[in-house]
Amino acid sequence: MRRCCLYLLFLAAAQAQPPVNSRPFRLEELKTPPGYEVSVYARVNGGPRLMAFGPNRVLYVASRGGGSVYAVPEAGRVVQALRGLNGPHSVTFRDNDLYVAVNDGVVRFREAVTEDLVVRTNAERVLSLPAGGGHSTRTAYFGPDGRIYATAGSTCNFCVESDARRAAMMRYEADGSGEQIIARGLRNTVGFAWHPLTGELWAVDNGGDGLGDDEPPDEINVVAEAKDYGWPDCVGQARGVRWGWQARPERCGDTQGPEWEIQAHSAALAISFYSGEMFPASFQNDALVGLHGSWNRNQPTGFKVARVRAAGGRATAIEDFLWGFFDPNTRTRSGRPMHALSGPDGAVYVSDDTTGNIYRVVYTGPRISPGGIVRVADRIYELYGRNLVREPAEFGLYANGLLAETLYRSPGQVNFVLPGSLSGDITIAVKNERAVDEAGIRVE
Repeated sequence: MRRCCLYLLFLAAAQAQPPVNSRPFRLEELKTPPGYEVSVYARVNGGPRLMAFGPNRVLYVASRGGGSVYAVPEAGRVVQALRGLNGPHSVTFRDNDLYVAVNDGVVRFREAVTEDLVVRTNAERVLSLPAGGGHSTRTAYFGPDGRIYATAGSTCNFCVESDARRAAMMRYEADGSGEQIIARGLRNTVGFAWHPLTGELWAVDNGGDGLGDDEPPDEINVVAEAKDYGWPDCVGQARGVRWGWQARPERCGDTQGPEWEIQAHSAALAISFYSGEMFPASFQNDALVGLHGSWNRNQPTGFKVARVRAAGGRATAIEDFLWGFFDPNTRTRSGRPMHALSGPDGAVYVSDDTTGNIYRVVYTGPRISPGGIVRVADRIYELYGRNLVREPAEFGLYANGLLAETLYRSPGQVNFVLPGSLSGDITIAVKNERAVDEAGIRVE
């Protein structure tokens, strides 16, 4: 099938689907798991996209539609740090220098961290990337090796690109030299991050349109050098796609499958790993994925932030973390979350490029400190943490599901007696009216 004919099929499928309309934003409609609370931290003009915390612990936000970078030093205070940029999409720091990925490359602003947060140095072009096309956003970050990693999405749903940098990930020296294409077959990898435990590079990827409601999946890929991730010919776990006369599904045997498949047309656009100390210890090193939401699915999906259980270095489960933006009954949305990022205070900050809101998600439930269960006598333990007991008191401490006797209770410490029949690996759970937190101990 020629590309023009395939395009007409895509167009017809899109027109057959009813639209997702907007509705007014109401904070009270947003939902989180038990023990978490969400607030509007600030509002940024022009569609906030990817964010980063600077060396001054200030949140910097790329506002693509407004051509600006904003600094948000505290709740409700927004400073326009830069203006007049060409589609700024991601921001990252190297010492006090700010690097901004724009539509056609990466620019640097030296000594960007100032007392009033306004950047006064001139832009210096570090590297150039292909501009325009079906996916015009560009993302660039420094890796653990001190080099710049950047992506450029495809120009199409399914096609053969003339520029090898399209649908690929590149790597550069810090000064922008030494361009290398390190991974191919990534249709539109907007967001990526390095796993804190393994150091592996995890990246989300958007599948093409026109193959139906459930194909191809969005993906989380672990990007390794010289690997081919399949697009346009292979989706998911190396499933071949006969998208047109140029298709080569026979190459699927040599391509790399994803770490995790996400519901098709969720529009997974950003990923980060939780590294704070506010959330339960079980959240450490899990991934947060911004699912921007469908425009092209009969039953829309996404419009939320998902938590991917990945603490041990492999993805094991996915669950909702922040949702309520989409109402399936009215087929309306009040926002489109983009990037979820843990801050130096342990909270999670979420950009929404439709409302302009930056949300702040905090944890107010019980949190057992890592290593915070200490044996002090035979069958008697002290447990340390935060928010363990609240007022009014609704409290229970359980060992492998058995209610344990408590000798002392406070917000930061609970002393308890381990039930006499238990030994081996034991899960201790603290439950109050907000949530539950768990930690393991070993009893010989």
